[in-house]
Amino acid sequence: MSLLLRELPDAARVEKLLGSRSDADAVLTLLELLRVARDAYAILESNFEQLGLTDAKWALLMQLYTEPSGRLLPSTLASRLLVTRGAISGLVRGADRAGLVRRVPHPTDRRKYFVALVPRGRRLIAQALPGYMERVVAYMSVLSPGERQSLGGALRRLFAALPLLSVSRAPRQRGRVPAIG
Repeated sequence: MSLLLRELPDAARVEKLLGSRSDADAVLTLLELLRVARDAYAILESNFEQLGLTDAKWALLMQLYTEPSGRLLPSTLASRLLVTRGAISGLVRGADRAGLVRRVPHPTDRRKYFVALVPRGRRLIAQALPGYMERVVAYMSVLSPGERQSLGGALRRLFAALPLLSVSRAPRQRGRVPAIG
């Protein structure tokens, strides 16, 4: 069973395969979550492409845009964006070439530099951000405030439980589960 499904498998078939309605619900719920996340991400990515940006450049620019000083160390950006220092170097290099950021020498340590948002990058974010936020708010408005709060809590619990998906974690011994696919 591919995690990149357009249509979810029939619940009865999954239940028969797993031997439990509860297990089938768990698998189908995760597949639904992955499908929605994938499709929402693809739409957002398309919006960024229309601005001439990747999602990574958007995230970089947003970090700098929301930073009061408008500048950050590459190591701070890497940490905030959950990427390696090598990846942030390439990202900064591309944004610099596009005229969206510049490197500013560190005042006390010649080995370091700050990444600073330049006026062109600030204008791009300032122009794009209202429409972006409007679309996100409209999308999320299909959920009531209570539903959004519940979803947020559930997603935080799932995030904390991500190690349970790891192959290195020993599976629980409830019987053999046949391969799906």
